[in-house]
Amino acid sequence: MTPPPGKPVVLVDGRLARKRRTGIARVINETRTALLMDPPADMEVVFTEGPPALPRKNKLTSVGNLIIDMLWLTVGLPATAKRKKAALIHAPMNWGALRGDTPMTVMIQDLAFERMPDQYPGGFRRWASFVGKRTAKRARLVMTTTEAGARDVEHIYRVPRNRIRVVNLGTDPDHQPEREREPFILAVGEFEPRKRVLDLMKAHEKYFASAPGYPPLCRLVIAGAGGSQHDEALRLQGPGCDMLGFVPDEDLAELYRRATLFASLSAYEGFGLPIAEAMARGCPVMVADNSSQAEVGGDTAILVHDDSIDGMARQLTEVLADRDALLARGQQSRARAAELSWSATARGTTDAWREALGLPR
Repeated sequence: MTPPPGKPVVLVDGRLARKRRTGIARVINETRTALLMDPPADMEVVFTEGPPALPRKNKLTSVGNLIIDMLWLTVGLPATAKRKKAALIHAPMNWGALRGDTPMTVMIQDLAFERMPDQYPGGFRRWASFVGKRTAKRARLVMTTTEAGARDVEHIYRVPRNRIRVVNLGTDPDHQPEREREPFILAVGEFEPRKRVLDLMKAHEKYFASAPGYPPLCRLVIAGAGGSQHDEALRLQGPGCDMLGFVPDEDLAELYRRATLFASLSAYEGFGLPIAEAMARGCPVMVADNSSQAEVGGDTAILVHDDSIDGMARQLTEVLADRDALLARGQQSRARAAELSWSATARGTTDAWREALGLPR
């Protein structure tokens, strides 16, 4: 469909939405849905999928994917923008077009590979850093999902603060009736060192072995699969721990509604979608006091300051001793989650596009 004369086209690189089990795919798809529900009147938003990636099997396929990525960013995406007569390209995940004359905005989701370089393969880290820095330098505006992310972009990529806009990610409101909370702690994510799921498992094992029997002991339920520590997690799994593997969105929402506590002890998060998703379903959250997690959790989050295994075990014991206080905190967390909607994400994104295009806001 040809846009009306004078109506600028914004081309969104939706290629990473193909990876449907990832957080960035969720961000792209939810933002696209919000834009379809309430389309901006002053611009035409077009999503492009780009070429599919190779299945991740070995180093050869990883190298192949890097080649595909570079060809897309240097040739495919700029050519698509030219063909679509785009006035602006938007990169929703760190890496944008490396050539071409079309102006660009970028959403930097996180800089974990810059903050924790030892936890990423060297080839990926160097590629991600090179392309990310170049994209941030070329972009008219850089968006981040939190103020913590804005500070990272300012200090690590040397982007002036006046070129950074914070656009929070969102979550869906929950209209289901309140469930009775069951005695389990929920954790969500891959088994990667940054996520510290293994440390949570060890802390929970200590809690499970030593906490009083009343109120009922909480099992640890982990929804997620894959990652470099998956096999080690299987070996570490004890009698009080259930590893569910990948869980579909509807089933995961039900786990949020039933859990006594959601725990995210990650060493670094750009935003932390599961934190917002848990709060939207009335589940109290316990998060490490680092990066963006306390910011996303707001005043109702339980903050972990001592992230040693013994420290986390002590805090689990203390927090889980008062279930009434947890229920109250979970109810309060719904108000915080209500501030984080995908419609607000879409509005913040289109406002940044208007600014980059010189349109009235």
